[in-house]
Amino acid sequence: MASFGDHPSLPESLESILLDDSVSTVFLKAECKPRVKSGHISSLSLNELDLDIWDKPNLEQLSEDLSIIVEQNSSRSDCFIEIEREGCKVMQIGDLRVSCAWPPFSDAWEITVVRPVANLTLSDYKLDKELVNRLSNHHRGIFVVGKPGSGKTTFAQAIASYLDSDMGAMVKTMESPRDLQVPQRVTQYAPLEGDLEKTAEIIFLLRPDFVIFDEVRRARDFEIFGDVRLAGVGLLGVTHANSGLQAIQRLVGKVELGLISQVLDTVIHIEKGKINQVLELKMVVRGPTGMESDLSR
Repeated sequence: MASFGDHPSLPESLESILLDDSVSTVFLKAECKPRVKSGHISSLSLNELDLDIWDKPNLEQLSEDLSIIVEQNSSRSDCFIEIEREGCKVMQIGDLRVSCAWPPFSDAWEITVVRPVANLTLSDYKLDKELVNRLSNHHRGIFVVGKPGSGKTTFAQAIASYLDSDMGAMVKTMESPRDLQVPQRVTQYAPLEGDLEKTAEIIFLLRPDFVIFDEVRRARDFEIFGDVRLAGVGLLGVTHANSGLQAIQRLVGKVELGLISQVLDTVIHIEKGKINQVLELKMVVRGPTGMESDLSR
């Protein structure tokens, strides 16, 4: 994928808003003034811009212009239509992910532009040596969890780059949509025929050392995570959760209880771009409290 700021020329009305490098998200909606989310990942703020109100014709025209830009740059591997359905379209244009929505899916025309504002390496996080060694073992099952916008995807990107460049591991990704900013030789796979389970079947044949599974959300995603991990592939899943414990609880019922520690052995909770908590999972068998040793056997 493209690095920060690397995208084809955009219509001036949009490019002028993105000139501020601190802007991570642009929100354009019919009959509303444009708003942006900007600032450091630890202190993002939503601000209304002192610009003209956008109307439906302008948003329709912008959507059409952006679609033309994708067609004109079809030779670029980072310019493509990710999703196109009745009422919405998601496009990748260089480092930008553009989501367009219109009635009847949304109540009015809307365009949201998201771009990464941070591209960090693993050394930037100043991790404990023990955790680095743990991440260097690319035969683990790892969850990176956090709230939306907490920086968990940025951290996953740093791990992917570290395993690829420093550890010499063959890394692949499973994403829907594809928006990880990873080295060019790390191949990013979308749902095959709309199904990530089919993607996983193909990935098994490619002999990867490690797979990044971005956006583990639905119950079926957690089941796929468990299947891939039990097949012996190193796996990192990125998922939304308020804490590491909540992420573990989401596996309960999708993976047999006795297998959870084999599927998942490390949970890293990210908050405001920093590691807030690291959990290690182990299977421990203990005698019932208060029972004599002969009976507890």
